[in-house]
Formats: sequence, C-alpha cells, structure tokens
Amino acid sequence: MEKIDRLLVIGDIHGKWERFKSVYDKVSFNAETDLIVFLGDYLDRGDAPVPVMEWVMEHYGQKNMVFLRGNHEQMFYDAFLESPSSEGHRVFSLDSSLSLWLGNGGQITYEGIRKTGKKEELIADWLSLVAKLPLCTEIVVNNQTYWFMHANCNPGLPLSEQDDVDLLWRRTLAERPNLHNGEQIIVLGHTPVQALGYEAKPQWLQNGRLVLMDTGSYLDSLSHLGPGKISCADLLSGEIYQSAV
Repeated sequence: MEKIDRLLVIGDIHGKWERFKSVYDKVSFNAETDLIVFLGDYLDRGDAPVPVMEWVMEHYGQKNMVFLRGNHEQMFYDAFLESPSSEGHRVFSLDSSLSLWLGNGGQITYEGIRKTGKKEELIADWLSLVAKLPLCTEIVVNNQTYWFMHANCNPGLPLSEQDDVDLLWRRTLAERPNLHNGEQIIVLGHTPVQALGYEAKPQWLQNGRLVLMDTGSYLDSLSHLGPGKISCADLLSGEIYQSAV
C-alpha cells in the first residue's frame, strides 16, 4: 500500500464516548499520512453507546479508516434479524438472540437508542452498517504483514479460511500466545488484558508478533480489574495513546 507514517489501531470502545473521544483527540489522526483500524465492539456495556454508533456511521468509508465487526455488533445484528412470528412480532425466549444481546450489555444500548426518539431509524441504519463490516483484514506495510480481527484466529490458516466464531468470540491466542509462531503480526481486541494479569495498556507478546489491544474500556475503579481505558497504538513506532480514566 501507499507509504504511511503511522499504522494505528484502536481497541474495544463499548459505548464509552468520553473515553473514546479523549484518546481519539490525542491521536490527531491524519487521513493523508495515517491508517487507522478499529477492532470492533463499539456499543454495549458503556453509558453512551449512541454517540459512538453515530460517530462510527459518520466516519465509515472515509479515507484510511477501517472498521471491523466485533461480537457485540454481531449480537445486535442477530437480535434484530430474528425471524418474526406468524403475527409479525419478534419471537422472544430466554435463549433467543435478543435475550443474549440484552443480557450482555445490550440493554444499555437499547435504552439509549429508545431515548433518541428515532429508534426504528437508528436500528435500521446500524444494521445496514454492521452488515458491511468485515470480520478481519490484512494490511502490509514495509513488507510486514499485519492481521487484524476482533477476537482470535488460527495463525496457520489464510484469512479467507478463518472460522467466524473464532474471529468474533474465542480467546485462544490471548490466553495461549505461544500458539502463534508465524511471521505475521496479529492484532486482537475482545479480551481485556487486565483479565490476563497485565496492566491496562496494549501488550506486545511473542516477540511483538501478537498485540492485544482491549484494555477494559468499560471497567471502572470499583472493578477488581479496573479502572479501564480505551487504547490506541501505532504499530510502527510502538507509541501508545490512552484515554483519561
């Protein structure tokens, strides 16, 4: 690809609008000289998911900005595309996709959407966007291959053969970094580094070949893992940008 000065990546946001804005402003992204990848999980859990959703929709498709899908976008998507009943109403059960989403931070997002007064429009627009979001991407800079995905992958398989559940949900590499012995640099979100015993900043493991970017965006000082932060890293220089707590 064209020469870039910074290859930036932002970990999970989870509806923490103020934290997201604080780190994004620090980064001072320049579309002419930088490329930035977002690893998904823009909504749920945090207290202000709607501004984050609106920001992502506004910036999707802009130059040198890549937005990936996370498992929380997938849960949202599945929840609102469930088959309706014969009466035209959504089927709801304890094991439904809607129940799964609401029980994993989606309730906060749903209430935020409802309070806007434009629920149907916002849901439809977000569904349309999520359908376009890729599960992974490969970027080559300075002859180095980088793989980006939300959760996990099999380093021995081409991206085209990866399992969707792996890409969105599993934590195998985060928990067992030694499984990655390839040449590509793999960049993941999804698993808060604090839950793995690290401090709240991006982690370069396996001699820099595995980068973990989820620093517990929605955690607070009352959590045994917190306080959390939203993090951005320049993969070329190793510089880290973080939100204010």
